Amino acid sequence: MPVPSLECIIIEDWGEFVILHANFGSLINRALGQLLGQILSDKLGQAIVVQHDPYRIFVQTMGTLTAQRLTEVIEEIQTLPHQTIRDTLTLSTIKTGLFKRRIIQVAHRFGAIKRGADFSNLSLQKLISNFEGTPIYEEGLKEVFSKDLDANGLIKVLDCLKNKEIKLTPVNTEGSATPVARVGIERVSMKSDLIPSEQMRRALIESAKARLLNETNNFVCTQCWDYVEMIRIKDLPDNPKCPNCNSYALGMLKIEETKALRLIEKKGEHLTKLETKMQTVAKKTASLIEHYGKPAATALSARRIPLAEIGVILEKESKLTDKFYEQTLEAERKALSKRFSTITTTTTT
Repeated sequence: MPVPSLECIIIEDWGEFVILHANFGSLINRALGQLLGQILSDKLGQAIVVQHDPYRIFVQTMGTLTAQRLTEVIEEIQTLPHQTIRDTLTLSTIKTGLFKRRIIQVAHRFGAIKRGADFSNLSLQKLISNFEGTPIYEEGLKEVFSKDLDANGLIKVLDCLKNKEIKLTPVNTEGSATPVARVGIERVSMKSDLIPSEQMRRALIESAKARLLNETNNFVCTQCWDYVEMIRIKDLPDNPKCPNCNSYALGMLKIEETKALRLIEKKGEHLTKLETKMQTVAKKTASLIEHYGKPAATALSARRIPLAEIGVILEKESKLTDKFYEQTLEAERKALSKRFSTITTTTTT
């Protein structure tokens, strides 16, 4: 696959992490992350935790590596023969849970393992070792390299680095995560079971705060049905109210302004099925905003959290504190996990 156009890879230090900002997509970044994990583990003599998303790679170094040192390691890697890179990547891949899952899937297809087999009394690693040297093992590797990571794309990136078409640029942040890094920290944390350090906790809170307060939504008066306005959350007063009737029953809708205007034009009457649904949401959110004010609107701006869960968050913490943002992030994480679980179940079925 073609390598995305990118002038440089930015590398920054952040506590016990080194962060590479690399906009190469999930498959290349996974390959680069696994390669770095294997090589750094060999160099440092300790396990290295690597997390990635399509835009960046997090290397947890526990303070044993700096952005400058990682830059030097990548410069060493880019001079390695292509086959050495592939061999090292294979060595790292066979240790991953991703490879083990692929082996189990292939073994099921080959009929070597019965579906629903109980592995509780058998080491999964030993099971994988039993397939080593067999077509099942080779097919599992083939599937990982064709579906889960992009070795060819990684080699092209390393060649571009070697030819100075892409530059490595370490930056000194004096220990503070850059704004773009905080976005990545939040995204990776949403999908990771890794317990965040205090420094990561701080960055996650700041990232969530900036994101939620900069959301813009429609606010509709559910009392007079004569007022609708797009307002950014940070610009809301602590207790927002309708400028027409002075009611505090302002509902919040995450929809286009033209759709929200229909409720005003019809004064909340003679609505279509979809408009009735919007009206119901407006009334339910208005109840929360009337009771809790700006914190309710902030929580309602979060991703995919059910209204009932929003109420629970506000009952526990009704002010815009660190605890409030942490609870909102955790609720988002649970909602995301539940969504992925539903998708997986539906696909499997």
